[in-house]
Amino acid sequence: MNTKHKMAIAGAGLVAAGIGLGIIGTGLIAPVLAWAAKLLDKGSERLGSELESASRRVGSAAGTLQRSFNEAEERGRLITNDSPAERKVHMESRPLDQTAWVSV
Repeated sequence: MNTKHKMAIAGAGLVAAGIGLGIIGTGLIAPVLAWAAKLLDKGSERLGSELESASRRVGSAAGTLQRSFNEAEERGRLITNDSPAERKVHMESRPLDQTAWVSV
């Protein structure tokens, strides 16, 4: 057997060893990837619930502000369209809406 044949056999052996090591590496890394996927899935579920909660809080605050602005707009219309005596009656008869303060 000459040197070329020996080198060809050695090269084929190295290719086979590389393929075998690739299969073993894939087998070892698969559980790590599965674990990472589970971790990301749990994190995304938690993140989703946190975003939903934050969205609910922002919506509640926005609704409260909208009600406050509507109340102020209504009072402004009442005051500008009335005589001074009527303005005083409106201001005394309707206390300000106290729902504007919301703990978020």
